[in-house]
Formats: sequence, structure tokens, C-alpha cells
Amino acid sequence: MKTILGKLFRAVRRWFVPGALALLALGCIAHVAWKASGSGQWRQVRDEDGVQVFTLKEPGATLLKFRATTRVKTSLASSVFLFRGDESTNDDFGGKHFRIFDRIEKPSVYRAYFKVEQPMPPPFGTKELVCLLNYAQDPKTKEVLINVQAAPSRIPPTPGTTRVTHLNNMFRLTPLPDGMVQWEVTGDVDMGLFYPLANLAMPQFMFQGIRDQRKLVLKDKYQKVSLVSVQEL
Repeated sequence: MKTILGKLFRAVRRWFVPGALALLALGCIAHVAWKASGSGQWRQVRDEDGVQVFTLKEPGATLLKFRATTRVKTSLASSVFLFRGDESTNDDFGGKHFRIFDRIEKPSVYRAYFKVEQPMPPPFGTKELVCLLNYAQDPKTKEVLINVQAAPSRIPPTPGTTRVTHLNNMFRLTPLPDGMVQWEVTGDVDMGLFYPLANLAMPQFMFQGIRDQRKLVLKDKYQKVSLVSVQEL
């Protein structure tokens, strides 16, 4: 019996080690090839239910960038308030301990730092985002471009969390003559996930997210909002 088990062990060891090394080599080659690839151009990957989703691969990057667009029958102020948020909207997006600080708001200009904790599936734990959110409104077109950038060193770290250091998201909100608002959401963020998994999951996340937000913006707290920093078309 021991002889049989010994032979089996030696056979497994003989084939397992070279096989594992071969897989490791293939993985390294695939990683290098993927990182070097990319056109730097947006490519549409989905068009469904009035939502278009695009991806962009830049040479030298492993994570894709993502963009989703749609049109919504709502006001510009409600759209801006949805994407800039405040303490009253935190529960709509699943974050915890949302707090805004260093806020400035005046006609056509808004700037604020915010902190929020984002629960993640095991084994990733909680991710903490500390960000600068700002926007300015074009005086002619009334378009609002919201930029959200990671500002990880703005406040001391919170024990038990991992802080996100790479985030640069854009929200382009363009009012149209027919009463619609064109939404364009661009995501460029590293939440610390294994990049093949993140690249596969994000198109569905962007698609479902913007569809849910189209419904969310119709709630009274968004529809009744009036912002000093936003003028309607």
C-alpha cells in the first residue's frame, strides 16, 4: 500500500510541478500582453433599454475604464443632486458613515470633500473613500460636469478600513430642449479587486447602476430639490 501511495505521490509531483510552472509562465505572458495592449479608444459593448455602455483600454493599464450613457426625463438640478449627493441620499447608494466637509457652494460652482465607507464582499473588507467632488456649470449650454477624485490624504485613516487611492470619475449632465437630460457617467477606479474580475464585472455594474439611478431620480427628494449652483436650461 505504501509503495502504491509513494508511486502515486511521485507521479503527481512529477507532473504537478512542471504543470504549475507552465501555468505561471502562461499567466505572466498573458499579463504582459494584456498590459501592453489597448487602442485608447472607447468601444461600445452594450446597447439596451436606452443605456449604452462603453469600455476603454489604455496601453500600460490593466484596468479598463467604463462609460455609460442614457437620457432621463427630469430636471438638471435633480440630476446634479443625485450624483453629488449629501447625507440625506446616502442610504440610496449603500454606503456607510457618509460625511461632507469643507463645502463651498455658490452660483455655478460647487466644491466639497466627502468621506464614505463602502462594504465589499469577503475577503476584501470595507473600502473607505475620501474624495474631492467639484463641478461648474457652462453658462451657455447649462451643462454640468461633475468630477470626483480620490483625496486619500485629506483626513487621517479610519481603523479597520482600506482607503481607495485611485479614483477619477466624471458625470456629464447635459440638459436638452425636449426636457430630457443626457447622462454620461465615466468610471476610472481601482477598488483593489483582481483586475480580470473587475473588468468582467464592471460593464454589468455600470448598466444596472445607471438604470437604477433613472428610477431613483424620480423620488420626491430629488424632484423637489433646488440648487443655488445649478440653473435650468
